[in-house]
Amino acid sequence: MSIAWVPGGDGAFVVAHADGNLYVYEKSKDGAGDSSFPVIKDHTHFSVSHARHSKSNPIARWHICQGSINGIAFSNEGAYLATVGRDGYLRVFDYSKEQLLCGGKSYYGALLCCAWSKDAKYILTGGEDDMVQVWSMEDRKVVAWGEGHNSWVSGVAFDSYWSSPNSEGTGENVVYRFGSVGQDTQLLLWDLEMDEIVVPLRRCPPGGSPTFSTGSQSSHWDSVIPVGTLQPAPSMCDVPKLSPVVAHRVHMEPLSGLVFTQESVITVCREGHVKIWMRPGASESQPSNSETISSTSLKEKPLLSSKIGSSTYKQ
Repeated sequence: MSIAWVPGGDGAFVVAHADGNLYVYEKSKDGAGDSSFPVIKDHTHFSVSHARHSKSNPIARWHICQGSINGIAFSNEGAYLATVGRDGYLRVFDYSKEQLLCGGKSYYGALLCCAWSKDAKYILTGGEDDMVQVWSMEDRKVVAWGEGHNSWVSGVAFDSYWSSPNSEGTGENVVYRFGSVGQDTQLLLWDLEMDEIVVPLRRCPPGGSPTFSTGSQSSHWDSVIPVGTLQPAPSMCDVPKLSPVVAHRVHMEPLSGLVFTQESVITVCREGHVKIWMRPGASESQPSNSETISSTSLKEKPLLSSKIGSSTYKQ
């Protein structure tokens, strides 16, 4: 279902399967040894088994869940591994310790995709509830929902090359730009500005009313909920909502992938079409015969907010 290189893993990679298992391989091994693993006794619990012989490949099996693992993603430095599955759960693991840290359930249905922010503070997930979830590693919970797709969200990604025009290098009021694509054929771009999001506290005092906070230390979180706890689906009224700053239909068929590069934004659809969109400011060096979507469809339906009025995308 999904494959990912282990960052800094010297040729190690992981492969996620539809049976709920994730296998760890080493590229340098030919797999001459016995690669069988013991029978899984409890399919509902996370377990790790290692190969019996040093020459075996795969070298380990992680049984993560019942049903398919639909997507996996490593944090930038490779410390954490996130998985999303048919059961609707995001799971976050300490990869080197082979330990389940935290996770939570979607509002509805399966989760199909996930992605990390460059600083490993946030995880995006998307799936069958048509929403983009923003999961905070500090708070270990969903801190925002992105509402804007009309069908399943099939791809999410942070734009690590984008910087806020208002940041001015101060480091204050950090803004994250991320994108999502869905089966509704749309590409959506979002801004996550944490200073503007009010996050409900984890617990409501007995007899009291909920208070609000912008976050707290994860050490405090560990004292409230044990490591390895999976959170239930949050209530709709408890999670702040985000609206996209750009929404545009970019393909005729349902979309399946999204990648940000330094020069472009790449979208992929189920029919096998790949489209490369130029970033704002990149058009001056491009051939004059490139197709300009901003001069046609964007005029008919203005999609750019005042915050990013210069963000015109060309194909």
